[in-house]
Amino acid sequence: MVLLWMILLVVLLCAELGTNVTLTCSNQTTEVHWYMEIHSQFRACIGRSLSSAATYCSPGFESKFSILGNKLVIKNFTAEDCRLYFCGIKRGGSIQFVETFHLVSDIPTTPDPDSGVLQRNPILVSSLSLNVVLILVICLSCVWLSLKRGISKNQANLPPAGTSERLETPQYEEIQFPPPSAAPLQECIYYKIQRPRSTLPQS
Repeated sequence: MVLLWMILLVVLLCAELGTNVTLTCSNQTTEVHWYMEIHSQFRACIGRSLSSAATYCSPGFESKFSILGNKLVIKNFTAEDCRLYFCGIKRGGSIQFVETFHLVSDIPTTPDPDSGVLQRNPILVSSLSLNVVLILVICLSCVWLSLKRGISKNQANLPPAGTSERLETPQYEEIQFPPPSAAPLQECIYYKIQRPRSTLPQS
């Protein structure tokens, strides 16, 4: 059976120890399902009301609880019964919770040196956990944005791909040699042209 944890309303009730406490579900149908929180985020079925009689999910629950229509009676309320209770209805093969009851004792609990405040108050633990997650998300978002700005700033200084001629700074340096000086003729290889001497006799 699929459970849809849609908690729409949380009712805080302060009860006196040793008395019977009655929880009334606002949804008045012929079949109301009751659950309780055993441990953090773990819920156990108490039972359900039917048109003829109530059925209980555990044999021992009938001595502790009484289900009458849309009401759940907790007999002889003790400090161990201070927890969350849920009422729900069945829709489309799944349980949809319509109300949550948070039962607390009218007598403040004495501080236990072995257990901290966080272990006695699950709401405080949930709130602190959500705050830590929110701070982590904000810090990671800031780091990501600063990295993104740095990368986009570096990319803005680069020219588009394939346009190396548009670079503002030259990629080479021209080296100019000094103009050649007029060298003396004797240093040249061919500095004199001689006519060959005539070997014919002169007349």
